[in-house]
Amino acid sequence: MLTERMRIVVVDEHPVVRAGVRALLEGRMEAATVSDAETVDAALEAGTGDAPDVIVLDPWRPGVDVGQTVGDLRQRTEAPIVVFTSDGGARLLSQALDAGVKGYVRKDSPAEDLVRAIEAASAGEFYVDPGLSSSLMLDDSERTLSVRQREILQMLADGMQTEAVAGQLGLSTETVRTHTKRILAKLDASTRTEAVAIGLRHGLID
Repeated sequence: MLTERMRIVVVDEHPVVRAGVRALLEGRMEAATVSDAETVDAALEAGTGDAPDVIVLDPWRPGVDVGQTVGDLRQRTEAPIVVFTSDGGARLLSQALDAGVKGYVRKDSPAEDLVRAIEAASAGEFYVDPGLSSSLMLDDSERTLSVRQREILQMLADGMQTEAVAGQLGLSTETVRTHTKRILAKLDASTRTEAVAIGLRHGLID
């Protein structure tokens, strides 16, 4: 019985980078078919009818809104997106996570990080480059989440809305919103999506 191969598309404006990433993935992920393109349009137009399982994308361009770029792509394909870029800044990370990417890896990271991010994205999970821990540090006791806050963050990670969380925990929606605000403040996150990603990265939730 043949196992279906994972289809990965690498999108980057630099030919040498595309060739290198493609060779790396083909060498480390034997059960994958890897293609590449200079632009998102070229990648989608070159499709043969089989949608990609994961898109590895460098969305950064001077003057380009990364969140909008990723958001537009998500409207055109259901494939999870892993951002692979030389920009490791917290602002770009926040924009990308808020736009719905499943992974974020810097180009100066070990090859294993990109492979792990792709595998996580394929499984519907988040993966954030460990090298970004300096911008996501949780070594301050003031940032420690309570048991209740971890419980709520886990429910948010599972896709539950405020009303559903309140109903399951027997709390008011206002109480859940207050806990959520405190979670975001403790994790220095601007959105629920970013808070979930930080929580997963640091093992606060599963």
